[in-house]
Amino acid sequence: MRELHCIERHLNLPSVDELIRLLESGRLEALTPAQVRTVGEYGAIELGDELYFARAFSTGKGVAASLALAQALGADKVLCDLVALRQSMLGCGTQSVQAF
Repeated sequence: MRELHCIERHLNLPSVDELIRLLESGRLEALTPAQVRTVGEYGAIELGDELYFARAFSTGKGVAASLALAQALGADKVLCDLVALRQSMLGCGTQSVQAF
């Protein structure tokens, strides 16, 4: 988790939101190493019928690293951490964050 926390310091809010969206979709298992590299190079990927990371994210390498850690550590563990990070970025309570 320490490695994840180091990576998270470089993520911006849109990146966190998109990571959360992908992890909540349950499609992490379908993610290939080539797709992780594509995200790291600021490209969009398609999983199922959904397009992810279609906007240019300034933290592509951090997003790719977060995805790789989610694959290694488990989506639930990383998702909980990202939701907490999002809360701290917004500076608000849990109830208003759950509505995103």
